[in-house]
Amino acid sequence: MATPRFDTEPAPDILYRVARAPDVWMWTDLKFAGRGRWDDPDGSYRVLYASTTPFGAYLEKLAQFRPDLELLATFATIRENDRSAPKTASAGALPAGWRARYTLGKGLTDGVSQPLVAVARARSLATLRVALAGVARSLDITEVDAGVIRLDLSVKFLRFTQAISRFIYEQARNDTPCFAGIFYLSQHADDVANCAVFERDGLFPVTHLERSSVEIDDEDFLKACALHGITPS
Repeated sequence: MATPRFDTEPAPDILYRVARAPDVWMWTDLKFAGRGRWDDPDGSYRVLYASTTPFGAYLEKLAQFRPDLELLATFATIRENDRSAPKTASAGALPAGWRARYTLGKGLTDGVSQPLVAVARARSLATLRVALAGVARSLDITEVDAGVIRLDLSVKFLRFTQAISRFIYEQARNDTPCFAGIFYLSQHADDVANCAVFERDGLFPVTHLERSSVEIDDEDFLKACALHGITPS
């Protein structure tokens, strides 16, 4: 059987990741597998999520602290504050001590030999549309396009993107895997590129180069906070 045709990208030489200190490049525990967009639906391999820039790494990690959209819409209707109302935590505030618990890691992708599938490009989408038509139908997804793979992670769309991950992971030629993972644009910005690298044979794909504390004056951290409407602390 011919290998399905995909658009691909070589792995970037350097990746960045924001994670709990000090082991920023550790694989996620298998008990948490299945929660990420490109995780294995069967939980047999893990996926390392990282960005091509420090700003991208911050933008991805901090998105969970954005003010709720309904709250933002409500704020827009307020004309006068009730000064007698009890004070609450500010919307878009980082949890206390967050910067002390997390670190920015920089790593070299010397363990990534195969290319990454650029899932949102034309040839890749055309291939996935045909190959996973049955999966899409079973999930009541009416069309496979770039929007589908970038939507928020409701159950049916999470199942679909994870099915994409498994399909790409299984592609091999002469028992050699064809692809090291997935190259994708952030759902938060078209100018932020991310990678999801597959775990294979217990080998870790990234060599640690350096880690940096998340400093309050870090320009990339502050830019990501500003764009997400988060108060840095």
